[in-house]
Amino acid sequence: MRRTSNSSRGFTFVEMMFSAAIGLAMVAAAAQLYSKALTINLVTSQRAQLQQDFRAAANLLQRDISMAGAGALGQQGLSTSAVGLPASTPTLPVYPCTALTTCNYVNSLPVKYPVNPTGSTIPFLYSIIPGYDLGITVNAAQGPTDIITVTSADPNTQLNCYSGTMNASGTVVTFQLPTTLPPTCVLPSSIVTPEPLNAAAPVGLQIGDMILFGSNAVGVVTGTVGTCSPTPSTTYSACYTVPFASGADPGHINQPGATSGSLSQFDNSATPSAVRLQMVTYYLAIPPSTGLPTLMRIQNGQVPAPVAENVVYLKFSYDVNNNGTIDTNQASLPTGTTPAMITKVNILHMSMRSQGRDGWSRSALALYGGYEGFDLQTSIAARNLTSQQEYPMSCSTPPCY
Repeated sequence: MRRTSNSSRGFTFVEMMFSAAIGLAMVAAAAQLYSKALTINLVTSQRAQLQQDFRAAANLLQRDISMAGAGALGQQGLSTSAVGLPASTPTLPVYPCTALTTCNYVNSLPVKYPVNPTGSTIPFLYSIIPGYDLGITVNAAQGPTDIITVTSADPNTQLNCYSGTMNASGTVVTFQLPTTLPPTCVLPSSIVTPEPLNAAAPVGLQIGDMILFGSNAVGVVTGTVGTCSPTPSTTYSACYTVPFASGADPGHINQPGATSGSLSQFDNSATPSAVRLQMVTYYLAIPPSTGLPTLMRIQNGQVPAPVAENVVYLKFSYDVNNNGTIDTNQASLPTGTTPAMITKVNILHMSMRSQGRDGWSRSALALYGGYEGFDLQTSIAARNLTSQQEYPMSCSTPPCY
């Protein structure tokens, strides 16, 4: 009887080790590919979200700066795009403020308005107010950040359609709407009559709104707009009372007893020109609710609003028309110049970094590629101020600041 040999046999130890090595190599390669794909996905997600936040913040900042002075200080008979404020001490005006509460938003302190460099003690509201090194310090190596404030006219309320009178104490202004609208009243084509001054925002006047009267007085609305009876009724179709209570605004703008710059100094003409201002301040803060450095925007007496989180650095410089000579990239204004001479704002740095989102922890960010970052550097022409520098208005009432 013949025995047939068994042709099947097991793997040798060497073969098994060789196969295991190949398998481990393939698993390692797959893990590496997965890790790279995870990193790319994280980086792409971070960049996309960062770009969106960055673009939104930059567009808003550029829009406000480009409108500095438009329809307001530069077009109300002010050759210097500035208006004097109350010069009383020790309650000199400060900003940025929330209506009837506080002005302590920049480094937990209020900011003083600039004074004229020739030695005057009168504070001025300019179309652009630089704030070199006034902001918080996020990175000690970079140092303090900057703030910036810009002012323009708010077109939502047609105050130029009204005639107004001020009471003797300079604390209440009565606006009346003429039956026959004056030539200065320019309304959108779809509107026949101006919206009531006691209407809801953004059309009606609100507590905290800043109103420029003529060319030499600014007041802050400190109460609800009331109604009154037009007198005579055949001449006026509507009547409103707007309070500017003394001492009720935290920025100390309403000071009838001040020697200059107060509402009581404004002449009681039958038709004083008035315009609602839009004063906007940008600064960095670290809200306790997030613990993240955030670009903040505060307008007039409204509550500060976050524009973008993780803005870690903010720096500006300015191009200044210094008696016909353009001084470029000035971090602080040259001696003898004023903010009214600014023609261009340069954003030297608006730096943003990404953060862990969508379930990603900071340790995961460190493991899979760290943080993404962007830095904006651009220049924005202050269109209204530039035009005034090229086509200057003569100063009608010296001294001219």
